[in-house]
Amino acid sequence: MQPIDSPAPIPQSQRIIDLDVLRGFALFGILVVNLQIFAHPMFTLITETGSYQEWYNQAAEFIIHVFFEGKFITLFSFLFGIGFYIFVRRLKLKGLSYFPVFSRRMVLLFIIGYLHAWLLWAGDILAPYAIGGLLLMLFLNRSDKTIKIWIGVFIGGFTLFFTVLVLMIMFAMTIPDVAENLNEEFTQQGIEYELLAQRGFDVHQTGSFSEIMSYRSEERGFVWLGMFFSPAGLPYIIAIFLFGLLIGRKGILDNPQAFREYFIRNRNRNIGIGLPCSILFAFTYYHIDPIMIDFWYILHIISFYVGTPLLCFGYVGYILMLLQKNNKNSLLPKFAPVGRMALTNYLMQSVICTTLFSGYALGFYGKLTPLMVLPVAVIIFALQVWFSIWYFKRFKMGPMEKLWRIGTYLKRI
Repeated sequence: MQPIDSPAPIPQSQRIIDLDVLRGFALFGILVVNLQIFAHPMFTLITETGSYQEWYNQAAEFIIHVFFEGKFITLFSFLFGIGFYIFVRRLKLKGLSYFPVFSRRMVLLFIIGYLHAWLLWAGDILAPYAIGGLLLMLFLNRSDKTIKIWIGVFIGGFTLFFTVLVLMIMFAMTIPDVAENLNEEFTQQGIEYELLAQRGFDVHQTGSFSEIMSYRSEERGFVWLGMFFSPAGLPYIIAIFLFGLLIGRKGILDNPQAFREYFIRNRNRNIGIGLPCSILFAFTYYHIDPIMIDFWYILHIISFYVGTPLLCFGYVGYILMLLQKNNKNSLLPKFAPVGRMALTNYLMQSVICTTLFSGYALGFYGKLTPLMVLPVAVIIFALQVWFSIWYFKRFKMGPMEKLWRIGTYLKRI
Protein backbone atom coordinates (compact mmCIF):
# COMPACT_ATOMS: atom_id res chain seq x y z
CA MET A 1 0.00 0.00 0.00
CA GLN A 2 1.06 3.64 -0.56
CA PRO A 3 1.88 5.79 2.47
CA ILE A 4 -1.03 7.96 3.65
CA ASP A 5 0.28 11.15 2.07
CA SER A 6 2.06 9.60 -0.90
CA PRO A 7 2.06 11.65 -4.12
CA ALA A 8 3.03 8.57 -6.14
CA PRO A 9 0.94 7.47 -9.15
CA ILE A 10 -1.96 5.11 -8.57
CA PRO A 11 -0.75 1.50 -8.95
CA GLN A 12 -1.98 -0.24 -12.09
CA SER A 13 -3.89 -2.76 -9.96
CA GLN A 14 -5.97 0.08 -8.48
CA ARG A 15 -6.77 1.82 -11.76
CA ILE A 16 -10.16 1.49 -13.45
CA ILE A 17 -9.30 0.50 -17.02
CA ASP A 18 -12.76 1.51 -18.29
CA LEU A 19 -12.03 5.14 -17.47
CA ASP A 20 -8.60 5.03 -19.14
CA VAL A 21 -10.05 3.50 -22.30
CA LEU A 22 -12.89 6.04 -22.41
CA ARG A 23 -10.45 8.88 -21.82
CA GLY A 24 -8.27 7.69 -24.69
CA PHE A 25 -11.33 7.34 -26.91
CA ALA A 26 -12.35 10.91 -25.97
CA LEU A 27 -8.91 12.22 -26.96
CA PHE A 28 -9.30 10.70 -30.42
CA GLY A 29 -12.71 12.32 -30.94
CA ILE A 30 -11.46 15.67 -29.66
CA LEU A 31 -8.58 15.48 -32.14
CA VAL A 32 -11.01 14.85 -35.03
CA VAL A 33 -13.04 17.97 -34.16
CA ASN A 34 -10.00 20.13 -33.40
CA LEU A 35 -8.00 19.30 -36.53
CA GLN A 36 -9.99 21.62 -38.80
CA ILE A 37 -9.68 24.38 -36.22
CA PHE A 38 -5.93 23.84 -35.91
CA ALA A 39 -5.63 24.33 -39.66
CA HIS A 40 -7.76 27.49 -39.88
CA PRO A 41 -8.21 30.77 -37.98
CA MET A 42 -10.64 30.56 -35.08
CA PHE A 43 -12.82 33.19 -36.72
CA THR A 44 -13.66 30.83 -39.60
CA LEU A 45 -15.95 29.05 -37.14
CA ILE A 46 -18.29 31.95 -37.89
CA THR A 47 -17.29 33.08 -41.36
CA GLU A 48 -17.04 29.73 -43.17
CA THR A 49 -20.02 27.75 -41.91
CA GLY A 50 -20.95 25.31 -44.69
CA SER A 51 -18.45 26.89 -47.09
CA TYR A 52 -17.27 23.74 -48.89
CA GLN A 53 -18.96 23.16 -52.23
CA GLU A 54 -17.76 19.64 -53.10
CA TRP A 55 -20.24 16.94 -52.11
CA TYR A 56 -17.55 14.76 -50.54
CA ASN A 57 -16.29 17.60 -48.32
CA GLN A 58 -19.86 18.49 -47.38
CA ALA A 59 -20.53 14.84 -46.53
CA ALA A 60 -17.37 14.59 -44.43
CA GLU A 61 -18.22 17.83 -42.64
CA PHE A 62 -21.76 16.59 -41.97
CA ILE A 63 -20.43 13.30 -40.54
CA ILE A 64 -18.09 15.18 -38.20
CA HIS A 65 -20.97 17.39 -37.01
CA VAL A 66 -23.21 14.38 -36.39
CA PHE A 67 -20.87 11.82 -34.86
CA PHE A 68 -18.03 13.85 -33.37
CA GLU A 69 -18.81 17.48 -32.61
CA GLY A 70 -19.54 17.93 -28.92
CA LYS A 71 -19.67 14.20 -28.19
CA PHE A 72 -16.10 13.82 -27.06
CA ILE A 73 -15.76 17.04 -25.11
CA THR A 74 -18.89 15.73 -23.36
CA LEU A 75 -17.16 12.42 -22.64
CA PHE A 76 -13.98 14.17 -21.49
CA SER A 77 -16.00 16.46 -19.21
CA PHE A 78 -17.99 13.54 -17.82
CA LEU A 79 -14.75 11.71 -16.99
CA PHE A 80 -13.40 14.87 -15.37
CA GLY A 81 -16.43 14.91 -13.06
CA ILE A 82 -15.91 11.25 -12.16
CA GLY A 83 -12.19 11.89 -11.71
CA PHE A 84 -12.97 14.75 -9.32
CA TYR A 85 -15.02 12.43 -7.12
CA ILE A 86 -12.34 9.70 -7.17
CA PHE A 87 -9.56 12.20 -6.44
CA VAL A 88 -11.38 13.72 -3.47
CA ARG A 89 -12.36 10.33 -2.07
CA ARG A 90 -8.77 9.12 -2.21
CA LEU A 91 -7.59 12.32 -0.52
CA LYS A 92 -10.03 11.66 2.30
CA LEU A 93 -8.78 8.08 2.62
CA LYS A 94 -5.24 9.46 2.90
CA GLY A 95 -6.35 11.80 5.64
CA LEU A 96 -5.75 14.93 3.55
CA SER A 97 -8.00 17.99 3.30
CA TYR A 98 -9.36 18.04 -0.24
CA PHE A 99 -9.98 21.78 -0.54
CA PRO A 100 -6.36 23.08 -0.55
CA VAL A 101 -5.02 20.12 -2.51
CA PHE A 102 -7.66 20.17 -5.24
CA SER A 103 -7.61 23.98 -5.40
CA ARG A 104 -3.86 23.88 -5.96
CA ARG A 105 -4.39 21.22 -8.62
CA MET A 106 -6.88 23.41 -10.48
CA VAL A 107 -4.69 26.52 -10.23
CA LEU A 108 -1.84 24.54 -11.77
CA LEU A 109 -4.17 23.26 -14.49
CA PHE A 110 -5.22 26.83 -15.25
CA ILE A 111 -1.57 27.89 -15.58
CA ILE A 112 -0.84 24.95 -17.88
CA GLY A 113 -3.92 25.79 -19.93
CA TYR A 114 -3.07 29.47 -20.18
CA LEU A 115 0.48 28.69 -21.32
CA HIS A 116 -0.96 26.21 -23.82
CA ALA A 117 -3.34 28.84 -25.21
CA TRP A 118 -0.59 31.47 -25.29
CA LEU A 119 2.23 29.40 -26.80
CA LEU A 120 0.48 26.76 -28.90
CA TRP A 121 -3.25 27.00 -29.55
CA ALA A 122 -5.97 29.43 -28.57
CA GLY A 123 -8.59 26.65 -28.47
CA ASP A 124 -7.30 25.36 -25.13
CA ILE A 125 -9.87 23.66 -22.88
CA LEU A 126 -7.67 23.17 -19.80
CA ALA A 127 -8.07 26.68 -18.37
CA PRO A 128 -11.90 26.57 -18.59
CA TYR A 129 -11.78 23.10 -17.04
CA ALA A 130 -9.78 24.52 -14.15
CA ILE A 131 -12.39 27.22 -13.54
CA GLY A 132 -15.18 24.66 -13.76
CA GLY A 133 -13.26 22.35 -11.45
CA LEU A 134 -13.04 25.02 -8.77
CA LEU A 135 -16.79 25.57 -9.03
CA LEU A 136 -17.32 21.82 -8.79
CA MET A 137 -16.09 21.84 -5.21
CA LEU A 138 -19.19 23.81 -4.23
CA PHE A 139 -21.31 20.76 -5.06
CA LEU A 140 -19.29 17.99 -3.42
CA ASN A 141 -21.49 17.74 -0.32
CA ARG A 142 -24.78 18.67 -1.98
CA SER A 143 -27.58 16.15 -2.36
CA ASP A 144 -28.19 14.33 -5.63
CA LYS A 145 -31.45 16.25 -6.00
CA THR A 146 -29.69 19.61 -5.65
CA ILE A 147 -27.06 18.65 -8.20
CA LYS A 148 -29.74 17.54 -10.68
CA ILE A 149 -31.49 20.89 -10.24
CA TRP A 150 -28.26 22.74 -10.95
CA ILE A 151 -27.62 20.66 -14.06
CA GLY A 152 -31.02 21.89 -15.26
CA VAL A 153 -30.16 25.45 -14.28
CA PHE A 154 -26.92 25.48 -16.28
CA ILE A 155 -28.42 23.95 -19.42
CA GLY A 156 -31.95 25.33 -19.16
CA GLY A 157 -30.72 28.79 -18.16
CA PHE A 158 -28.45 28.97 -21.21
CA THR A 159 -31.29 27.89 -23.52
CA LEU A 160 -33.71 30.35 -21.93
CA PHE A 161 -31.21 33.19 -22.22
CA PHE A 162 -30.82 32.70 -25.97
CA THR A 163 -34.53 32.17 -26.49
CA VAL A 164 -35.26 35.50 -24.83
CA LEU A 165 -32.44 37.14 -26.79
CA VAL A 166 -33.84 35.87 -30.10
CA LEU A 167 -37.34 37.06 -29.20
CA MET A 168 -35.97 40.50 -28.31
CA ILE A 169 -34.05 40.73 -31.59
CA MET A 170 -37.10 39.63 -33.58
CA PHE A 171 -39.24 42.21 -31.82
CA ALA A 172 -36.61 44.90 -32.41
CA MET A 173 -36.55 44.03 -36.11
CA THR A 174 -40.23 44.98 -36.38
CA ILE A 175 -39.28 48.59 -35.54
CA PRO A 176 -37.93 50.15 -38.78
CA ASP A 177 -35.33 52.49 -37.28
CA VAL A 178 -34.06 49.92 -34.83
CA ALA A 179 -34.00 47.23 -37.52
CA GLU A 180 -31.90 49.42 -39.77
CA ASN A 181 -29.35 50.05 -37.01
CA LEU A 182 -29.24 46.38 -36.04
CA ASN A 183 -28.68 45.29 -39.64
CA GLU A 184 -25.83 47.75 -39.98
CA GLU A 185 -24.23 46.55 -36.76
CA PHE A 186 -24.55 42.87 -37.66
CA THR A 187 -23.20 43.51 -41.16
CA GLN A 188 -20.25 45.43 -39.77
CA GLN A 189 -19.56 42.65 -37.25
CA GLY A 190 -19.55 40.10 -40.07
CA ILE A 191 -17.09 42.19 -42.08
CA GLU A 192 -14.80 42.48 -39.06
CA TYR A 193 -14.79 38.72 -38.56
CA GLU A 194 -14.03 38.20 -42.26
CA LEU A 195 -11.05 40.56 -42.01
CA LEU A 196 -9.83 38.85 -38.83
CA ALA A 197 -10.10 35.45 -40.52
CA GLN A 198 -8.21 36.61 -43.61
CA ARG A 199 -5.50 38.17 -41.48
CA GLY A 200 -5.32 34.87 -39.62
CA PHE A 201 -4.57 33.00 -42.83
CA ASP A 202 -1.87 35.50 -43.74
CA VAL A 203 -0.25 35.48 -40.30
CA HIS A 204 -0.32 31.71 -39.81
CA GLN A 205 0.94 30.99 -43.33
CA THR A 206 3.73 33.56 -43.59
CA GLY A 207 4.16 35.15 -40.16
CA SER A 208 6.92 34.63 -37.62
CA PHE A 209 6.37 32.89 -34.30
CA SER A 210 6.02 36.25 -32.51
CA GLU A 211 3.48 37.51 -35.07
CA ILE A 212 1.45 34.32 -34.68
CA MET A 213 1.53 34.69 -30.89
CA SER A 214 0.29 38.27 -31.22
CA TYR A 215 -2.60 37.19 -33.45
CA ARG A 216 -3.32 34.29 -31.10
CA SER A 217 -4.14 36.79 -28.35
CA GLU A 218 -7.09 37.98 -30.47
CA GLU A 219 -8.17 34.37 -31.02
CA ARG A 220 -8.01 33.71 -27.28
CA GLY A 221 -10.45 36.55 -26.65
CA PHE A 222 -12.80 35.09 -29.26
CA VAL A 223 -12.54 31.61 -27.73
CA TRP A 224 -13.18 32.85 -24.20
CA LEU A 225 -16.21 34.78 -25.41
CA GLY A 226 -17.41 31.56 -27.01
CA MET A 227 -17.07 29.81 -23.66
CA PHE A 228 -20.09 31.81 -22.50
CA PHE A 229 -22.07 31.97 -25.75
CA SER A 230 -21.45 28.58 -27.37
CA PRO A 231 -23.72 25.56 -26.67
CA ALA A 232 -20.60 23.56 -25.70
CA GLY A 233 -19.30 26.38 -23.51
CA LEU A 234 -18.64 26.60 -19.79
CA PRO A 235 -22.27 26.22 -18.57
CA TYR A 236 -22.61 22.95 -20.49
CA ILE A 237 -19.19 21.71 -19.36
CA ILE A 238 -20.04 22.35 -15.70
CA ALA A 239 -23.38 20.56 -16.13
CA ILE A 240 -21.56 17.49 -17.50
CA PHE A 241 -19.01 17.74 -14.68
CA LEU A 242 -21.92 17.50 -12.26
CA PHE A 243 -23.35 14.47 -14.04
CA GLY A 244 -19.95 12.80 -13.76
CA LEU A 245 -19.93 13.60 -10.04
CA LEU A 246 -23.36 11.98 -9.67
CA ILE A 247 -22.23 8.81 -11.46
CA GLY A 248 -19.05 8.71 -9.39
CA ARG A 249 -21.14 8.75 -6.24
CA LYS A 250 -22.96 5.60 -7.36
CA GLY A 251 -19.99 3.50 -6.30
CA ILE A 252 -17.73 3.21 -9.36
CA LEU A 253 -14.76 2.50 -7.08
CA ASP A 254 -16.56 -0.20 -5.11
CA ASN A 255 -18.56 -1.73 -7.96
CA PRO A 256 -17.15 -0.94 -11.43
CA GLN A 257 -19.49 -3.54 -12.94
CA ALA A 258 -22.50 -1.43 -11.98
CA PHE A 259 -20.93 1.45 -13.96
CA ARG A 260 -20.72 -0.78 -17.00
CA GLU A 261 -24.23 -2.14 -16.66
CA TYR A 262 -25.81 1.30 -16.33
CA PHE A 263 -24.48 2.49 -19.70
CA ILE A 264 -24.74 -0.87 -21.48
CA ARG A 265 -28.39 -1.17 -20.46
CA ASN A 266 -29.29 2.26 -21.87
CA ARG A 267 -27.04 2.29 -24.96
CA ASN A 268 -29.69 1.61 -27.63
CA ARG A 269 -32.16 4.10 -26.16
CA ASN A 270 -29.47 6.76 -25.96
CA ILE A 271 -28.39 6.26 -29.56
CA GLY A 272 -31.99 5.93 -30.77
CA ILE A 273 -32.80 9.41 -29.46
CA GLY A 274 -29.34 10.97 -29.70
CA LEU A 275 -28.62 10.14 -33.34
CA PRO A 276 -31.71 11.81 -34.91
CA CYS A 277 -31.17 14.89 -32.71
CA SER A 278 -27.51 15.01 -33.74
CA ILE A 279 -28.53 14.80 -37.40
CA LEU A 280 -30.89 17.70 -36.80
CA PHE A 281 -28.05 19.58 -35.07
CA ALA A 282 -25.80 19.08 -38.12
CA PHE A 283 -28.64 20.15 -40.43
CA THR A 284 -29.04 23.47 -38.58
CA TYR A 285 -25.52 24.48 -39.68
CA TYR A 286 -26.92 25.04 -43.17
CA HIS A 287 -29.45 27.60 -41.88
CA ILE A 288 -28.01 29.42 -38.88
CA ASP A 289 -26.42 32.82 -39.12
CA PRO A 290 -23.88 32.87 -36.25
CA ILE A 291 -23.99 36.67 -36.13
CA MET A 292 -27.67 37.42 -36.75
CA ILE A 293 -29.13 34.74 -34.43
CA ASP A 294 -32.70 33.56 -34.99
CA PHE A 295 -34.92 30.54 -34.26
CA TRP A 296 -32.56 28.29 -36.21
CA TYR A 297 -29.96 29.00 -33.54
CA ILE A 298 -32.42 28.02 -30.80
CA LEU A 299 -33.06 24.75 -32.65
CA HIS A 300 -29.28 24.38 -32.96
CA ILE A 301 -28.89 24.69 -29.17
CA ILE A 302 -31.79 22.40 -28.25
CA SER A 303 -30.77 19.65 -30.69
CA PHE A 304 -27.22 19.89 -29.32
CA TYR A 305 -28.30 19.61 -25.68
CA VAL A 306 -30.55 16.61 -26.36
CA GLY A 307 -28.56 14.77 -29.00
CA THR A 308 -24.98 15.32 -27.92
CA PRO A 309 -24.96 13.76 -24.42
CA LEU A 310 -27.30 10.93 -25.43
CA LEU A 311 -25.21 9.91 -28.44
CA CYS A 312 -22.05 10.27 -26.35
CA PHE A 313 -23.35 7.95 -23.65
CA GLY A 314 -24.59 5.58 -26.32
CA TYR A 315 -20.97 5.33 -27.47
CA VAL A 316 -19.95 4.72 -23.86
CA GLY A 317 -22.43 1.84 -23.60
CA TYR A 318 -21.07 0.08 -26.69
CA ILE A 319 -17.43 0.62 -25.69
CA LEU A 320 -18.09 -0.84 -22.24
CA MET A 321 -20.01 -3.74 -23.80
CA LEU A 322 -17.00 -4.56 -26.01
CA LEU A 323 -14.68 -4.31 -23.02
CA GLN A 324 -16.94 -6.64 -21.08
CA LYS A 325 -16.65 -9.27 -23.80
CA ASN A 326 -12.89 -9.23 -23.08
CA ASN A 327 -11.91 -9.95 -26.67
CA LYS A 328 -8.13 -10.37 -26.67
CA ASN A 329 -7.95 -9.13 -30.27
CA SER A 330 -9.86 -5.91 -29.50
CA LEU A 331 -8.10 -2.62 -30.15
CA LEU A 332 -9.92 -0.87 -27.29
CA PRO A 333 -7.47 -1.78 -24.49
CA LYS A 334 -4.76 -0.04 -26.53
CA PHE A 335 -6.61 3.22 -25.86
CA ALA A 336 -5.95 2.83 -22.13
CA PRO A 337 -2.28 3.96 -22.14
CA VAL A 338 -3.31 7.08 -24.08
CA GLY A 339 -5.97 7.82 -21.46
CA ARG A 340 -3.55 7.19 -18.59
CA MET A 341 -1.57 10.23 -19.66
CA ALA A 342 -4.40 12.27 -21.12
CA LEU A 343 -2.86 15.64 -20.21
CA THR A 344 0.41 14.80 -21.95
CA ASN A 345 -1.36 13.48 -25.03
CA TYR A 346 -3.76 16.43 -25.22
CA LEU A 347 -0.82 18.86 -25.22
CA MET A 348 1.09 16.60 -27.61
CA GLN A 349 -1.75 16.91 -30.12
CA SER A 350 -1.25 20.66 -30.09
CA VAL A 351 2.51 20.28 -30.59
CA ILE A 352 1.98 17.89 -33.52
CA CYS A 353 -0.72 20.00 -35.17
CA THR A 354 1.16 23.26 -34.67
CA THR A 355 4.16 21.63 -36.34
CA LEU A 356 2.01 20.41 -39.22
CA PHE A 357 0.13 23.60 -39.94
CA SER A 358 2.09 26.67 -38.84
CA GLY A 359 3.93 28.68 -41.45
CA TYR A 360 7.13 28.65 -39.39
CA ALA A 361 7.01 24.80 -39.37
CA LEU A 362 5.67 22.48 -42.13
CA GLY A 363 3.21 25.08 -43.45
CA PHE A 364 0.03 23.10 -44.22
CA TYR A 365 -2.15 25.84 -42.75
CA GLY A 366 -5.46 26.25 -44.58
CA LYS A 367 -4.91 23.12 -46.69
CA LEU A 368 -6.80 20.56 -44.61
CA THR A 369 -10.25 19.78 -46.03
CA PRO A 370 -13.00 17.93 -44.14
CA LEU A 371 -12.37 14.80 -46.21
CA MET A 372 -8.78 14.69 -44.95
CA VAL A 373 -9.65 15.10 -41.26
CA LEU A 374 -10.38 11.48 -40.32
CA PRO A 375 -7.33 9.94 -42.08
CA VAL A 376 -4.98 12.54 -40.56
CA ALA A 377 -6.57 12.09 -37.11
CA VAL A 378 -6.15 8.30 -37.33
CA ILE A 379 -2.46 8.65 -38.23
CA ILE A 380 -1.75 11.12 -35.41
CA PHE A 381 -3.66 9.09 -32.86
CA ALA A 382 -2.01 5.83 -33.95
CA LEU A 383 1.34 7.49 -33.24
CA GLN A 384 0.07 8.52 -29.81
CA VAL A 385 -1.11 4.97 -29.08
CA TRP A 386 2.30 3.58 -30.05
CA PHE A 387 4.15 6.22 -28.04
CA SER A 388 1.96 5.73 -24.96
CA ILE A 389 2.42 1.94 -24.97
CA TRP A 390 6.18 2.38 -25.43
CA TYR A 391 6.33 4.99 -22.68
CA PHE A 392 4.54 2.94 -20.03
CA LYS A 393 6.89 0.02 -20.56
CA ARG A 394 9.59 2.32 -19.17
CA PHE A 395 7.83 4.78 -16.87
CA LYS A 396 4.93 4.73 -14.41
CA MET A 397 3.43 8.17 -15.14
CA GLY A 398 3.19 10.58 -18.07
CA PRO A 399 5.66 13.51 -17.98
CA MET A 400 3.04 16.26 -17.64
CA GLU A 401 1.06 14.16 -15.17
CA LYS A 402 4.20 13.79 -13.06
CA LEU A 403 4.83 17.55 -13.01
CA TRP A 404 1.17 18.21 -12.26
CA ARG A 405 1.18 15.71 -9.41
CA ILE A 406 4.38 17.13 -7.90
CA GLY A 407 2.82 20.58 -7.95
CA THR A 408 -0.42 19.26 -6.48
CA TYR A 409 1.21 17.57 -3.49
CA LEU A 410 4.32 19.81 -3.28
CA LYS A 411 6.43 16.66 -3.03
CA ARG A 412 8.75 14.85 -5.39
CA ILE A 413 7.56 11.49 -6.71
